[in-house]
Amino acid sequence: MLTSVSQEFRKFSRHCYTLRMILKDTSRSLEDIQCNLSLGEEFRENFRKENVIGRLQHMLEECLPAVLVFGQSCHVKATFINYMLDQTILPLNSSGWRWVRLSYGHTKEIRLTLMHEYEILDNLQAHQRPWVTVPESDLKRTEQESTADSCQALEIKLNSAFLKDKVNILVPPDYPSECLSDTLKDLIHILPVIIYVVDESLNDCHIQEIRIIKEAYQDLPILFINMTKNGIETLSPPEQPILRALPHLKNDKFSKKYILLKNQLINLGFIRDNVMNGGEFTQPFCTEYNNMLSNDYEFNDKFVIFVRHTFKSYLLNMSSKLSMIHNECLKNFILRTFDMAREIQITPQRIKYAQITEAGLYRALMEIAGKKQEELVRIIQSTLHDMKLNAKQILEDYYCEEMDGNNSHQSFTKPVSTEIQQIILNKLGNAVAIQLVQSVGCLHENFTGTLQRCLENLEKNCKDQDGNVLASDAVKKIITAAYSIELKSSSSFSIAHSFMERLRNFIHSFQLPWVAHSQQQYDFSWRLQTVTNMLDSLSSSKLAKTVSAQFQEVVRSSHEAFQAAMRSLEHQLSGKLERMEEQRIAIRKQYAPRFARLALESTSLCDLVQWGMPIQSKEIGRGQYGVVFACEPWGGIDPCAVKSVVPPDDRHWNDLAMEFYHTRTIAEHPRIVKLRGSVIDHQYGGGFSAAVLLVMERMNRDLYCGLRNGLSWLIRLQIAIDVIEGIRYLHSQGLVHRDIKLKNVLLDNNNRAKLTDFGFCIPEAMMSGSIVGTPVHMAPELLSGHYDSSVDVYAFGILFWYICANQVRLPYVFEQFLNKEQLWTSVRRGLRPECLPIFSKGCWNLMERCWAADPEDRPPLGEVQPILEAIWYKATMDTSIGKIIKL
Repeated sequence: MLTSVSQEFRKFSRHCYTLRMILKDTSRSLEDIQCNLSLGEEFRENFRKENVIGRLQHMLEECLPAVLVFGQSCHVKATFINYMLDQTILPLNSSGWRWVRLSYGHTKEIRLTLMHEYEILDNLQAHQRPWVTVPESDLKRTEQESTADSCQALEIKLNSAFLKDKVNILVPPDYPSECLSDTLKDLIHILPVIIYVVDESLNDCHIQEIRIIKEAYQDLPILFINMTKNGIETLSPPEQPILRALPHLKNDKFSKKYILLKNQLINLGFIRDNVMNGGEFTQPFCTEYNNMLSNDYEFNDKFVIFVRHTFKSYLLNMSSKLSMIHNECLKNFILRTFDMAREIQITPQRIKYAQITEAGLYRALMEIAGKKQEELVRIIQSTLHDMKLNAKQILEDYYCEEMDGNNSHQSFTKPVSTEIQQIILNKLGNAVAIQLVQSVGCLHENFTGTLQRCLENLEKNCKDQDGNVLASDAVKKIITAAYSIELKSSSSFSIAHSFMERLRNFIHSFQLPWVAHSQQQYDFSWRLQTVTNMLDSLSSSKLAKTVSAQFQEVVRSSHEAFQAAMRSLEHQLSGKLERMEEQRIAIRKQYAPRFARLALESTSLCDLVQWGMPIQSKEIGRGQYGVVFACEPWGGIDPCAVKSVVPPDDRHWNDLAMEFYHTRTIAEHPRIVKLRGSVIDHQYGGGFSAAVLLVMERMNRDLYCGLRNGLSWLIRLQIAIDVIEGIRYLHSQGLVHRDIKLKNVLLDNNNRAKLTDFGFCIPEAMMSGSIVGTPVHMAPELLSGHYDSSVDVYAFGILFWYICANQVRLPYVFEQFLNKEQLWTSVRRGLRPECLPIFSKGCWNLMERCWAADPEDRPPLGEVQPILEAIWYKATMDTSIGKIIKL
């Protein structure tokens, strides 16, 4: 029935309202993030650049659904609209129409408007006398309305069931196709259900018109309606229902015309041959190939489906974009909290490492300076002795270089004593520097690489270091003092430069008798004698002591500068880490749950629009937070189950939302129960509280029921291996389950296990230290608030006790406690389940290791699995041998 179209419009209106509310909350949350969180410019740009939220808000606020009717002529459009409304409203065989808009009204009413907004006072023929069909003169454009800019609209209100619930029909004026683009600009705020009515093959003008429509509405399909001259409009009312019910009674002429039109549309690429042959659309989104063709006999059925599909496509497009935003935000939150947790943990370790390493470097260099003094004395003595023996050669080489450099005039005019001092300084300085380089070269390799990178990493996060000495620069100065002897700038701490300066001052302190002579000419022999006398007057021990003191002074001053820089750096980083921890807590407690709830709402809307509300049947399970029902096939899943949860408050909403996010984002794995979809039922309980329906694959039973009914030892061992595989996979995804227990292990028809119920599952970096889980399975450190993924290993140890015991009764040592506080106190003191006689030594040892009090003593899951597989293999072999013996 065409009257069911109004139901589709009502559903669309409700979904749009839900989308607007989600969008409003999303926009407010993103503004809050930008004001209060420092998540980096990249995070902000992801949404600022695309401005997805703004565009979605604009689209939803202005979204007015309407049936938009195009056609080959006014005649076929009038025929189609009259049929839809079941009234002869528009005149046939007319042309030159204005804009026509039909909407619901309690009584018939006609008015003329400009731009669908301003009423024009005009003497319409319909106002003159009673009417059944709109007067043709009221529909026709005047000469002043010959352009799209000034075309007026005829607003018609009718009391029709089809038009209820704000169903509007819009008919654009029949301008030539070249004017159609300008005409469609007036429909910018309309979400159209596009109809194109034809009664014969398309000519070039019609083809061009359709292409313009497709270009204007790229994401929306077109329904082509073939109206025939021998069709509904020519039949008497009693005959019409018969022909609609029996479309095979069509005459051959109509059949041939329909087939010709269909082939033409297929050849033009406007429709596909296999789309919508009487069934629902299978694709979740509309594309240009979702266009379809219908004749007037099957129009009723196809039109309702087409309207549903058009709205579904639009809603899925909007809600999927919203869901993408929410999930992207959550992904960024989780990655950011990982980075924050790592930074908070590693920064103090980096500071400690830098301080210890620099202190070791400082001690090593000071030790070298003390030990090398006697060696430096020998080096200086040896160097002076060699220089005495080769004084002539040294002078010749020096003055040859001077002559080659055209510096002969300068050499003879500057003080001779300065030249000789420079020669001696260069030789001594090179000899001392080479020795120091050999002594501390290994220190450069051991200290500078990792230490330098560590300091630069710490300093890059501190923005207010300008004007202060950086710790990395102080380390460079220490290393320069010991190693970089080639540096000659005044800012360097080259030992050669410092040694030369100290040696120059030392030489000047002597009263050199040869300097007092006022020779007018210094020949080569005089210079040679001067070098020899100067070398004889130098003290090796004093020079070595001077070099050592200078070296220690530079190292000590650099060490003090490093310590001061580290104190400043540590103070700044301490404040930065405090702010980072505050933001991490805010993300974990406020922003991540908020966006998880928004993601739950937007994704649930996607599932609801695409697959509808799950139809529940009998109850198959009940837990602390929800009831599980069997469900009819939904979303291509058969069999499936629905977990119905009614969150009583915001905290439970947030927990459920995080469970939904983590479960939905976990990739397919054979040991994990996959969440297939979700729907929020806002009508649950009479509309007073919303229920979240989580749709998942249906399993046979949980491990609690399996053990209670009895399972063989080999099956139980295989279940234990399956559980370990599931936990290992969760840990590989950075998730901690935190509630491993019998009821959260589901069994399929083959008794293979899968983990479920991720209500407490959370990324390790986002764990807040909250006390969650089932008391018997909770590790002792959970009560302290400081724990990691090893709590799942502990819980598995308790679960393995039940598996080996093949029972669901509490361990005897736990039954004596009246409340969980007494139980936790005893567990912290080391109380564990008792060893039963049926336990093998290997199984008992594995349990004890898994539930060790110290998390570091618990085995990694990669070690547990091979142990279990070895136990399973031995049990398999024993079973086989037992069967052979019986035979």
